[in-house]
Amino acid sequence: MVCLMGAPPVADLFLRRTLLEWNDFDEETTTAVVLLLFGWGCAGKAGEHPPESGQERTQMKIDHFMYAVADLDEGMAWAEDVFGVAPAFGGSHEGLGTRNALLSLGDTYLEIIAPDPTQSVKSQMVSGMVAMSAGGLVTWAAQGDLVVTKGLLEEAGIPSTGPVETRRRTADGGLLVWDLLFPQGGSYGMPFFIDWRGSPHPATTTPLVGELVSFAISTPDAGDLGAVLTGLGLDVGVSAGEPEMRVVIEGPKGTVELVATEESRGLQPGSRR
Repeated sequence: MVCLMGAPPVADLFLRRTLLEWNDFDEETTTAVVLLLFGWGCAGKAGEHPPESGQERTQMKIDHFMYAVADLDEGMAWAEDVFGVAPAFGGSHEGLGTRNALLSLGDTYLEIIAPDPTQSVKSQMVSGMVAMSAGGLVTWAAQGDLVVTKGLLEEAGIPSTGPVETRRRTADGGLLVWDLLFPQGGSYGMPFFIDWRGSPHPATTTPLVGELVSFAISTPDAGDLGAVLTGLGLDVGVSAGEPEMRVVIEGPKGTVELVATEESRGLQPGSRR
């Protein structure tokens, strides 16, 4: 029997009845003709192709990159000098001891994160940033359906914490609310995951600094990490080697390369926001 899932019901019944009245078609042939005329079938609407394996389960993309510094004011001055664009102060992550400044890369953004001196929160992330002698890439975030992502991570043998609601008080007194999911395992270079819910995406509300040219990860477990990212629908270059993360940005003052350092690789952002 031909699948009618998604067929337009009114047009389906009208043509089915009309064709049957001609006595030239049996019911099954009529159904096939209806689907052909309207371009519908089990695969969906006309012009659509059946999703490739995994695509129907999750749609993910790079959300942002996290760059840690010991002092946010100094980090913002560094960014303006290097990129030629002043980042926007984002605000404080309530109860987590951090604050940030942001620069848009178009579809993604760069988060400059530092300890918040107005909060007395103690964590590995905060104490690690305070001790940093220079800034460095910490990790990256991917955006998508967190419930689906959690299930796919479990299938890959990677437990996770969340989704958890997280908040940031903005400079103008507003409040952004989003959900986060943190993998508890996996190779170096594994992202955390975010769902902005109804909050505006920072890439659309912060100064545009340029565009992302490339993003690459090096890790001893390249095969495992690459398989997980591919399963999540993320196209990121992963190579075998010592732990390393590298982002290349083309801005008003030319090409800027951001890398992870020994200090930034040791930071643990699992609950820092």
